Amino acid sequence: MSKISSIAKAAVAAAGLFAISFTLDTAQAGGDFGAAPPPPPMAAGRTIWEGFHFGGHAGWGDFDYGVGQTRASSPFVAINDDEDTFVGGFLYGSSWQFGNWVLGTDSSYNFGDTGSGLSTVANGRSASVEVNWSSETRARAGILVQPNTLIYGTVGIAFADLEASGTLIGGSDDKNAFGVVFGGGIETTLSNRWFARVEYLYTDYDDESFRQVGGGSLDVDLDSSVIRGAIGYRFDWSPMDLLTGR
Repeated sequence: MSKISSIAKAAVAAAGLFAISFTLDTAQAGGDFGAAPPPPPMAAGRTIWEGFHFGGHAGWGDFDYGVGQTRASSPFVAINDDEDTFVGGFLYGSSWQFGNWVLGTDSSYNFGDTGSGLSTVANGRSASVEVNWSSETRARAGILVQPNTLIYGTVGIAFADLEASGTLIGGSDDKNAFGVVFGGGIETTLSNRWFARVEYLYTDYDDESFRQVGGGSLDVDLDSSVIRGAIGYRFDWSPMDLLTGR
């Protein structure tokens, strides 16, 4: 899957999220579901959208590997492969409300072992590439379309532990891949301070090179598209309280 098709997926996902929010808004305005419930009572002077949150996430990811092989004694070989797999992990962050706007931070850890089997190579050797685990730290900004429904966008930095292994590498080798992540989602409050969300994230990582046996390198270009759901709890305090003594 090319980066153009990945970005197209992001646009389709974003359009879908806005369509869902518009449908909910229209239905409630028409009286089908009645008036939107008011947010739960504030605690410690904070609204239901403010405070430190923690939860778990799970979904489906498409990891697109573009692999190039360069050797002094053989021509350039390019291989594309992608892996569709289950993804899961945990998330945490903090939020603050300003009128209908909610701003904050969001970080997540994602369990890995998303592999790409590569059957090259000119000299008869082979290699495989996989993500052992990854994480993101993002800024988040959203608007409340209902008192208990938030539409948001997010952007930040990503980190992945990328491993290449096989006879082409002469064992295994790990690289730290950094990238840029962006996306969006829809979140709703459940009861008290519990929340649920659905989001789409696209990540483009920097290229990484692995030394090959006999010279040359295995060059890996990785990007990913993830659609996942999450559920968590938002506390009525934030890490800043530990510093200010609130």
